[in-house]
Amino acid sequence: MKSQPKHLLIVEDNRSLRQMLTWEFEDLGYRVTSVDCCSTALAAAGRVPLDLALLDYNLPDGCGTELTVQLRAMYPDLQIVICSGRTNGESIDPALCRFEPKPVTAKKLHGLFQSLGKPVPN
Repeated sequence: MKSQPKHLLIVEDNRSLRQMLTWEFEDLGYRVTSVDCCSTALAAAGRVPLDLALLDYNLPDGCGTELTVQLRAMYPDLQIVICSGRTNGESIDPALCRFEPKPVTAKKLHGLFQSLGKPVPN
């Protein structure tokens, strides 16, 4: 029996980057929900079960770390990676999520998701 693909939430306000990441992760075998802000991310998280999340740090209506806390309240085991090109991640609690500086590839992020302890597509 084949397992269900992992469901990834991508929260990225850069439209082109969001679309590119969506396509690349779908090609890697993920089910993807992609949105552009915190409020839409929380609404999506209330509608679909999530396994993984990839969050931008600076979002139009909040910060990725604040969104992490809210998503963890909904999904305590959610594996989360925050990416940013504007911060070095020193202020991000490593117990809360993993930080990766931008630019970063979907292939590298896929490897990170595999190393975070949740089985993901090969």
